Amino acid sequence: MDQSLNASPLSALPNDKHATQDARQRFHNGVAEAFAPIIRGFLLPAIVYYTLITIAHFFAETGTEQIILTGMSLATVLLALSLLRSLQGDLSHGKLELIGLSMHLAMYVNIVTYLSIHFEEHKLVYFVLLVLVISTSAVSARVIVIGSALSLATMLWLAHKAGPDVFLQYAFIGLAGTFAALGMAWLMRTAILKAVAARTMADDLRRKAEVLADFDTLTGLPSRRSFFIELDRALTKANVTTSGFYMGIIDLDGFKPVNDLYGHVTGDRLLTEVAERLRAALSGDCFIARLGGDEFALIVPDIAGQSEVQALGERLCNGMREPFILDSLSIAISASAGFAHCPTHGSTANQLYERADHALYSAKRATRGDVVIFSASHEAAMKDVGRIDQTLRNCDLAKEMSLVYQPQIDINTGRTIGFEALARWNSPTLGPVSPSTFIPAAERSGLIERMTSVLLQKALSTAATWPHNVKLSFNLSANDLMSPRSISNVVHIVRDSNIEPNRVIFEITETAVMSDFDRARDSLELLAGMGCLIALDDFGSGYSNFGYINRFPLHKLKTDRNFVLRLREDDGVGGNILRAISDLSMSLGIECLAEGVESDFDLEAVRAAGIHQVQGFYFGRPMAGLDAMNYLQAESHRLAS
Repeated sequence: MDQSLNASPLSALPNDKHATQDARQRFHNGVAEAFAPIIRGFLLPAIVYYTLITIAHFFAETGTEQIILTGMSLATVLLALSLLRSLQGDLSHGKLELIGLSMHLAMYVNIVTYLSIHFEEHKLVYFVLLVLVISTSAVSARVIVIGSALSLATMLWLAHKAGPDVFLQYAFIGLAGTFAALGMAWLMRTAILKAVAARTMADDLRRKAEVLADFDTLTGLPSRRSFFIELDRALTKANVTTSGFYMGIIDLDGFKPVNDLYGHVTGDRLLTEVAERLRAALSGDCFIARLGGDEFALIVPDIAGQSEVQALGERLCNGMREPFILDSLSIAISASAGFAHCPTHGSTANQLYERADHALYSAKRATRGDVVIFSASHEAAMKDVGRIDQTLRNCDLAKEMSLVYQPQIDINTGRTIGFEALARWNSPTLGPVSPSTFIPAAERSGLIERMTSVLLQKALSTAATWPHNVKLSFNLSANDLMSPRSISNVVHIVRDSNIEPNRVIFEITETAVMSDFDRARDSLELLAGMGCLIALDDFGSGYSNFGYINRFPLHKLKTDRNFVLRLREDDGVGGNILRAISDLSMSLGIECLAEGVESDFDLEAVRAAGIHQVQGFYFGRPMAGLDAMNYLQAESHRLAS
């Protein structure tokens, strides 16, 4: 990729001074374009008129007068023909002004020459007619003023030579004719100039709209539209020169909470600073654009290998980890990036974008702040995703979807206080499909709302058979929280069931809440208002922004299972984190549950951290609904004995 990316008009916003000069030039060009037909319409009858005059002089005059007058009128015809030919092609304002002035002077010379040879008092009116012609056909006001003044002065000089009576008579005729001519000129020019100004303004607005479409007004970077135009150019060049390039997508991690917590003004300033860091970290032959929101895209020339592109991505993402200082605020975010290569991973804009986006998704799913370059394994995964999406669209959800239930235990009493319902899909075509695969597929395909309804009805039906002190925990996706229709369905399903709302705990993740906090809060308040409980699942794995916890209805924190797994590393960090979360729950007056308890060691460490509700393989693996009922009965007998 050459420097054309950097020299492209997409690389910087236009200069205001140059834009004003361009607008002025476009106005003058518009005036010339409007007057060109008038000049052409003036020259054509002038050619006919002076052709007839030439013939008349040739037959009416004799001797020297014939030569002078015939030659003068013939020269005027030839001049008019030449000027008419010069009207072809692009015409500037100055050129058109010169064409009109040349013809006006030729007409003036014809009148003066004729009256010098044959002075006839009544033919002084020709000068008044000339003023009228000049006023209606001149391009500029200065030509009208100069031409009219010269014509009137000559007429009055010749009238003065003819005597005071003639002078006085033609002074009034000239005055009346001039006012009439200038009035007509003013009306015509005003109408023409207004039309030209309106059209020029419309063109300027269209150009400004195009500029706004090509550039992101907040960061000054090229816009999404510009990026895909540049991407098409790069693809065309790659096809011609057999060279390649990398396309990358960069997405900020943690921007949404900053925007919600500190407001859009701070969020906009942060995006501006992010754009500056990205621009400073890239070489001149790279093309960077803002796609929208907190997502950026870049085109990297194929002058380096995959390792260099990996290093570039890491440099960009590491640059985002440095705190952003905005006035007195120190804001910490990170960024993830995904790259795809042309032509290795695709030869069209859609193919490259989809693969770079898939690489970005892999980066965010693995570890936030990671950089992933699309590979053959990702291609296979994409094909699997497509097959799963298609199968899911055509499946019988009520028949193929089922639930298993994992017990949640109060370790102080040893009793089961609830079960978490976990979705399972056993496809006749694909066999068992992991929830980590089919739930994102349902969200992508828009089936998550129907899936939630089917599974919630099944879960409530099973929970209705449990003792009244045993609760049901059910997971809601981000899509469920963001959709008023989905939440309304959830409310109706709970109300129509045979289970008390306070026995239903809806589990949500931090990521789901942070995707649109206000809308998520409205949904959660609706559920809590009918008596349902809210649990924040995998607490500590996402944004962990304590400022949000008391801003929506919350009844329980569920720690991320990795904190329990880390207890086994004996570095004390896992235990300290669990203790901090337990203390936070206690101070908020809500319950706390630790996930991932699988051994006596885990159980004792969780107990030492002050957490009394647990979930994990130590107490039971996920089980079918009937097995859950048997589990409760066995527990009841064990505790009674």
